[in-house]
Amino acid sequence: MKRTAVLLAAAFLVAGCSGTTAGTPSPAPQGTSAAAGEPHRLVFDVSGSAVVTTLTCTVDGKPTEEKNVKLPWSRTFSFPPHTGKHEYQVVMQYADGSVNATAKVDGLLQTSSSGGGDGAGTQSMNGDFSD
Repeated sequence: MKRTAVLLAAAFLVAGCSGTTAGTPSPAPQGTSAAAGEPHRLVFDVSGSAVVTTLTCTVDGKPTEEKNVKLPWSRTFSFPPHTGKHEYQVVMQYADGSVNATAKVDGLLQTSSSGGGDGAGTQSMNGDFSD
């Protein structure tokens, strides 16, 4: 009987210790997350009914220009993580109609612009983001 009581007490202590250890969460490593190593995505979307005669897209000082752009139009730029500040600008020259433009970084809206009318017009949006 004494032996059974000692074995039960030992089993209780072991179970109690392992329960306490298992119930204590480990601290999360500093600076890590699921998205930490993923590139940032900058997405421009332009829609509407206008005829876009010239669309100039400048990202980090590097311009690209497209003529007679059919809407909807979209471009995606990727940036490695931890690369600092990035700047962008989109300038749309258009005629007769409406233009709606958005810039999203990692799925979050950063900038938007809309306009339109009869005749020629110019619309732009710009912004920046850092990581």
